[in-house]
Amino acid sequence: MLAKGLNLIVKTALVSAVLLACNSDPRDWSRTRPAEGSGILQKEAFVKLMTDVYLAEASYKSLVHTNPAELEKLEGNYAVILSAHNITQEEFEASHTWWWEHPAAMKGVLQEVTENIISVEKALNGHADSK
Repeated sequence: MLAKGLNLIVKTALVSAVLLACNSDPRDWSRTRPAEGSGILQKEAFVKLMTDVYLAEASYKSLVHTNPAELEKLEGNYAVILSAHNITQEEFEASHTWWWEHPAAMKGVLQEVTENIISVEKALNGHADSK
């Protein structure tokens, strides 16, 4: 009788696991990547772009007093960044939306961006120390 009860529990657990696997959302997979030719930036390119964007935003936010001229300068920096990466505002927005809609994959992007910013900071501090 006990074996029959365990058998039923095992079967129920197995069926539940299969159903859950079928219903999992690919947006939650860390290895999800945009389709080639979709117009969405691939991870490596998006990491480089977001590193530059975050550095520009950090520079702007570090100002004690911001004014309209500084905001215009930031917006100009965005245009320079997009041009340097050979993408349009629309491509940036579509890529940004896609990556943020895939949180597990975006986590990896943010980790790499953070590593890049730390590398830049270390390089700047090392350069400042050598003076």
